[in-house]
Amino acid sequence: MILPFQAALTYAQGAAQQQTPPSMAQQQPVPSQQPIPAAPPETPLNTSDGQLSIQLFYWLTSAQPDLLGGAGNVGPYLGDLRYPGRPRPAPGAVISMPVGRNSTLRFSYFRIQGDGNTFAPSNLTLFNTDFSPGNYLVTSYNLQNVKISYDFLSYPYPPNPSRFRLKTLWEVQYTTIQSSIDAPLVPITYDANGNEIPTTGTGTRWFIYPSFGLAIEKAVSSHFRFEARASGFAFPHHDVIWDADASAVYRKGRYEIALGARAFHLKTSPQNPQYLAATFPGAYVALRYYPKWPPGKGR
Repeated sequence: MILPFQAALTYAQGAAQQQTPPSMAQQQPVPSQQPIPAAPPETPLNTSDGQLSIQLFYWLTSAQPDLLGGAGNVGPYLGDLRYPGRPRPAPGAVISMPVGRNSTLRFSYFRIQGDGNTFAPSNLTLFNTDFSPGNYLVTSYNLQNVKISYDFLSYPYPPNPSRFRLKTLWEVQYTTIQSSIDAPLVPITYDANGNEIPTTGTGTRWFIYPSFGLAIEKAVSSHFRFEARASGFAFPHHDVIWDADASAVYRKGRYEIALGARAFHLKTSPQNPQYLAATFPGAYVALRYYPKWPPGKGR
């Protein structure tokens, strides 16, 4: 049963709803639906990681090795001789392959050759060959180095190419040096048994070593970066090896050029009759190419 005052109230509410302008809902502010423009993509900085590349370099080395008498020298005379002359410019190559996004596997090779002429300063026994004072000597050597290096990005994490980057280097190196010392003006003579007395001494020293080191890299822009690296290994009374380089690198498209300086040091085992010690510093220039890989994918 509806009382009179309830019916009146219901009638008043319905009339108020009918008098509400239908456009009021449309007059309420509506948030803007226009999309916010996205920030422009950041220009990728110049790093050497995560890319396949081929590099050729030309190294202007200086200094010459020293040939020294070792613990195994059984000759009657000293076995010390400084190689005369200067080494030739050393060619080399590096192939880099990405291992993950920020680490790299590098295969490198270089060769240093030198020759020169001198006179024996005293009685010498070199590679089991005796030389007399004043003998005219023609010397030559050929040094080769092959290195496999795993460059692991250790800092920062997560990787940020706009910051200073530190890599740890885990390497294996094969080094060999072949030497020859000849006295071409010494007449051929024979011993009591009729055997020809040699006038040329030759020897080859080689070793395979692990090496460990650090590398740093700082990208300045999308075209320019600085980088440096050093690694080495030594075993007491045996072979020693280390190498280091630093360079400024400019990149344009798929090519880059690097200018810098590098040094390489080795000492073969002094337990041999003769061993060699040398440090080769010098400036170098390098040209590097980044091919498309996988094919059809550009960067």
